Amino acid sequence: MIRWTFQAEGGNPMKTSWIRGVSLSVVLLLLLGLSVAEAAPITLQIMANAVKGGKNTQDAEWIEKMIPEFEKDMKAEGQDVRVEFVASGINDEDYKARLALDIKGGGGPDVIAFDHFWVPEFAEANFLLPLDSYLKTWPDWNQYYDTMKAMGSYKGKTYLVMAGTDVRMIYYNKELFKKTGIPVPWQPKNWNELLQACRTIKQKLPGVTPIQLNAGVEMGEATSMQGFYMALYAAGGWIYNWDTGKWIVKSPALLDALNLYKTIYVDEKLGDAMLQVSPKAREKSFELFAAEKIAMYVEGTWMWSSVIAPNGAWAIPDRDTRIGWAAFPGSGKPGAPPIASVSGGTGWVVNPNTKHPDLAFKLLAKLNSAQARIDYWKMKPGIPARKDLADMPEVKADTFISETTKKLVPYTTYRPGQPAYPEVSYQVQLMTERVVTGQMTPEQALDAYAKAVTDLVGQANVEIQK
Repeated sequence: MIRWTFQAEGGNPMKTSWIRGVSLSVVLLLLLGLSVAEAAPITLQIMANAVKGGKNTQDAEWIEKMIPEFEKDMKAEGQDVRVEFVASGINDEDYKARLALDIKGGGGPDVIAFDHFWVPEFAEANFLLPLDSYLKTWPDWNQYYDTMKAMGSYKGKTYLVMAGTDVRMIYYNKELFKKTGIPVPWQPKNWNELLQACRTIKQKLPGVTPIQLNAGVEMGEATSMQGFYMALYAAGGWIYNWDTGKWIVKSPALLDALNLYKTIYVDEKLGDAMLQVSPKAREKSFELFAAEKIAMYVEGTWMWSSVIAPNGAWAIPDRDTRIGWAAFPGSGKPGAPPIASVSGGTGWVVNPNTKHPDLAFKLLAKLNSAQARIDYWKMKPGIPARKDLADMPEVKADTFISETTKKLVPYTTYRPGQPAYPEVSYQVQLMTERVVTGQMTPEQALDAYAKAVTDLVGQANVEIQK
């Protein structure tokens, strides 16, 4: 109860009552203001390098569809959450730089679409929130391939949940194979069987290049990703040791991979060495494959969905019946995997500056739920990161995606996202070029590679495997 009989100094009870009345009003207004503030909705921001009607328009449209669904889910849990979509349509490297600046400055969106390749660099700078405490209790995490979990991890912590990926394989022309008597469907068990198929094509189909395994600087990152890494991983090796954090500059597998290039391009001329170093080599190789002048092409998923699609730039109208695919086989030596693939891909991360990490993860989980990923897949088909999606009716109807997902994703690997990687990759390309053009033997090229990479990263950051 408020009593009005107290007097201030000067003994004027009415004046005192008025003052205290004003004080009560202020207190009530303050309390009301606090109540309104407590009831105000929580705002989360989600960002992607996508803009409706522009770059990655399907991504933007899907995000705009997901936002009200998430807000409805949160309302059912008794929380008023509003999500704002921060659209962007800039160069990927500019997008990456913008994120780094925003996060470094203490800001940035709560949930971010992110390239898995950037994880190590951002994690080292503490620019990503570790998600392991949330993933332990998220039942959907069990649906992710171990390879996909690894792609979002760095130094024992998980920072990114993969949304989609790609894989690499051998595309082959069934009609050309049939002309040579090679049975289709075709799947070589090791490099000997792969090379034997190449030899048969060379012998029986003059004018047809048996295989395209990207090499040289002109092919750029396609040499590294679709070419050398496929051979290196198939030989049981890699260019980087995640356990030691060192670049592998010499190993038996590195030499085996270079010797495969030598066999194909120098010793037996099963590939076109000069094509690899000619201007616009990549475009020319696509044209030759579409024109049935190359029988086998080692490439990624996007070749099927874009390059040689019936409406692609190098269209093969009857692609589905004329072109087959096979997993790139392991070398056959002890320690080599049965098949090899290399992947890239994107996913979602949480900003360490978020004021609402629990809600941010709930939003991330919503974006990666099975239903959400299927809705996205319908708009933009691709290789899913989740095991269960490959057997869902929508994906299963696309035989190529369903089968390549199940067969290749469990075996795939990925590039090390270290700051020195672009320069190391260039040295990989140069190494293959030196071999396929006959400038150096595999041993000489590997020596030159080892010296160049050591000069780049320092002696303490390289290792030699016996």
